[in-house]
Amino acid sequence: MSKKNNNLALFLKSIPFGLANTLPGVSGGTIAVVLHIYETLIHAIKNIKFKKLIIIGSGAIVGVYIGSTVITDIYANNPLLLNYFLFGLVLTSAHSTYQKVGRINFWKLLFLLIAFGGALFFSLEIQFNTEMSGLLLYFVAGFFGSVAMILPGISGGTILVLMGVYHPLLAAINNFNLLFLSIFGLGVILGLLVFANVFSYLLKNYEKIIMTILTGLILGSSAAVFPSTFIMNGVLTFILGVVIILILEFVGENT
Repeated sequence: MSKKNNNLALFLKSIPFGLANTLPGVSGGTIAVVLHIYETLIHAIKNIKFKKLIIIGSGAIVGVYIGSTVITDIYANNPLLLNYFLFGLVLTSAHSTYQKVGRINFWKLLFLLIAFGGALFFSLEIQFNTEMSGLLLYFVAGFFGSVAMILPGISGGTILVLMGVYHPLLAAINNFNLLFLSIFGLGVILGLLVFANVFSYLLKNYEKIIMTILTGLILGSSAAVFPSTFIMNGVLTFILGVVIILILEFVGENT
């Protein structure tokens, strides 16, 4: 594949990465793993590769805009069906990290269960108690949200919901509120720079353990989008979520 086609493929793969970060319960980092662009993303952030970051960032912005305009309406009109869809996405995403775990032993199983329990507890929390408000809250939400955006198994959208800025941020995107978006963006940039260096080291030296932990995080985080009521249409949308991840896996492996 030519360099030009590689850049186009990276841009197109970055769209679902950005879209995922607008979905509560779905991890953008997990989608990056599914699409085989995770190492590229971490390397570009760690080493400040502007060209790669511009390509990934452009695709992610397109995905975020699509998510912010579509997801708000779906949540308002059919939240249960959306949860079924997201549940299918999240559960199937665990397959991508599990493939890199290797043979299961006692320690890996222990790490997986601890990560699962931690993510499960985190997913069931209602909201952070915070006295922050306004621009400071947006900056802090950007910092911690960015960590979740590139950490497989933790949903950036869920972090924003828990901090109480999810819906205001979607509104800011839809209304092009540049002040709030700029402050949030600064928090995101700082968070990415700090976290990418730490996680790059861990991934390089402890990949199988990290993938085991991430698998537990992904499975545990599925509780955030577990459907509360059984409906047949929900099963169909669950299957749609499963199929989409399988297609993304196939695309990621073959481009």
